Amino acid sequence: MPRCRFHRTSLLRALTPLVVLMAGVSAAAAQPDNPGIALPPIPDAVLAGERTLRPEDVGGRFLRVKAEPSTQTPPHLEVGPMTVQAAIGVNLILEIAVDHLNRILTPFPSPQVRTVSDASTRVDGSAIYVATASEGPVTLFVSDASDPNHALSLTLAPRRIPPREIRLVLTDPLPDPSPIAAPSAPAGATAPDYVTALTEAMRALAREEIPDGYGLRQARRQETVTCVQLGLETRRGQVLEGSDLWLVTALVRNTTDTELEIEERACRADLDGDTVAVAVWPRVWLAPGEAVELYVAVRRPTPEERRPERPSLRRAGGR
Repeated sequence: MPRCRFHRTSLLRALTPLVVLMAGVSAAAAQPDNPGIALPPIPDAVLAGERTLRPEDVGGRFLRVKAEPSTQTPPHLEVGPMTVQAAIGVNLILEIAVDHLNRILTPFPSPQVRTVSDASTRVDGSAIYVATASEGPVTLFVSDASDPNHALSLTLAPRRIPPREIRLVLTDPLPDPSPIAAPSAPAGATAPDYVTALTEAMRALAREEIPDGYGLRQARRQETVTCVQLGLETRRGQVLEGSDLWLVTALVRNTTDTELEIEERACRADLDGDTVAVAVWPRVWLAPGEAVELYVAVRRPTPEERRPERPSLRRAGGR
C-alpha cells in the first residue's frame, strides 16, 4: 500500500489562512465597542462636597430638564348638565332617565308643578326632582307660586340613559306679577284695626258663624268667584254684606287626578269692588275630587266711586 507524504511547505501554506482568521476573531473579541462618548472628569472639590458643579467643569453648559406631572387620568365618562332655552307657552320635549332621579333647575324662586302623569315629582328650592319607572311621556306645567298665570310646558321623554340635570333659562323675562294689594282701611279707621277686623271676620266664616255687622244672603248669578288656575272648579255660594266689605263664599274643587295646591292669589270675586283678601278652609292641598270652602273679601265701592261718568261728546266724535 503506497504511503502518503506531505511536504512541510505545503502544510504551512494550508494552515496560514486559518491562523490569520482565528487571530482576527480573537482581536475583535478582546476589544470592546467604542461608543464615541468622552466623559469629563469630576473635580475633587465637587466630589468632596466643597462646591457645586459648574458648567465650565464639564466644558459645556447644563441642560435643564423639568419633570412634567403625569397628565393621564383614569378613564371615565362625564355627562354634564344641559342648558335649555325656554319660553312661556311653548312646549319643550326633553329626554330624562327612566328608573333614575332627574333634576330640573327652573327659573322660578318657588316653582309649583301640575301634572296628571304617574311620575313622582318633588320641589326643593328652585329645583324639581322627577322620577318615573315607565317609558311613557311625562307632561308637566311648571310655574312660580306667586304668578300661576305664566307657566312652562314640558314633555319629558324617558330613555335608558344616565340621570339628567336640565337647566331651564327663560328667553324673555317674566312680567312683574300684580299681587293683590293689602287691604286699605276705610276713612276714619286705622290700618291695624281694619286688618284685625278682616281677620276676625274670616275666622267667623271658618267657624260657620256670621260675623258681627254682616247680613247673609245667597249669591246671585253674577256674583261668582273665579280662579285662574288649571284644575280648579268653583261654584258660587253666599254673600255676607257689611258696611265696608262683602264676604263672598264659594266651593272650590280639584278636578285633576293628582294632589293640587290652591294658589289663593289666583282667585278673585266677580263683584263691583276690589278683592282685598282670599282664604281657603280647611286646607290648601286638595286630593283628586276633594272640595273646600273659599272666602273672598271685597271692598265695597264708595258712593263717589259708584257715581257713573257722563261720556264726553268730543271723545265720542259728536258735533
